[in-house]
Amino acid sequence: MHRFAPILLLAGALVACAKQPPRPGAALPTAPDDRLAAVRAGEERIQSLRARFTSTTHLPDGERSVDGVLLVAKPDRFRLRLMLPLGITVFDFLSVGEQTWIVLPLGDERRRDADDAFAAFSRDDLGAAFLRGAYAFPGTCSASAGGADEVLVDCVADAASHRTIRIDRAGITEETSYANDTPRLRIRYADYRDVSGVSVPFHITLEYPQRRQSVDIAIDAYEVNPVLSATAFAPPPDTPPRRS
Repeated sequence: MHRFAPILLLAGALVACAKQPPRPGAALPTAPDDRLAAVRAGEERIQSLRARFTSTTHLPDGERSVDGVLLVAKPDRFRLRLMLPLGITVFDFLSVGEQTWIVLPLGDERRRDADDAFAAFSRDDLGAAFLRGAYAFPGTCSASAGGADEVLVDCVADAASHRTIRIDRAGITEETSYANDTPRLRIRYADYRDVSGVSVPFHITLEYPQRRQSVDIAIDAYEVNPVLSATAFAPPPDTPPRRS
């Protein structure tokens, strides 16, 4: 599985559109199966999005902060751009189907900082965070009641890997991907608000427990289901794709 240096996500991300402040999302059903179904139905309503965010990456030797824009067009396209002040792009990550492109326009010290600023997330990890669907809910998933009005979901893809998901009345609070029963990637979501009739998290944290690396993403604005042109996902010129 190929790893890529920057991921800031998360990005999560989407460019705002509402003139009024987003409202808190509606509470989800209580029954485990109903809550899981409601979450998945809400995610299916999002077929495209655009977001702007600020991200801080925590590394053993310090922190890196950057602004970013994320574009998502389901089922298989997303683009992540990280920028310095004045809109100077330092990192451009594009994924279309099974192909990816990575461009670091700046070199030398700035390029090194861009490489260091983000954990090495894989294409599948980004798919879980942004494209959702089978990336986020692999294999067979079952829901059960947990403590404090929480629902626990266990998704089993194969004998060596599985994914657990925690859902409270607002939405998903935590997702953990395992490899041979060892936590590999953990994603936390908070501050859910309603945007265009869909509940979305405005704070996302991604971390690799074994690497002591994490990324905090504060979403500045979302645009849900915008019309995204094909040129928004055009591959960078003179850059060969990398197969994930």
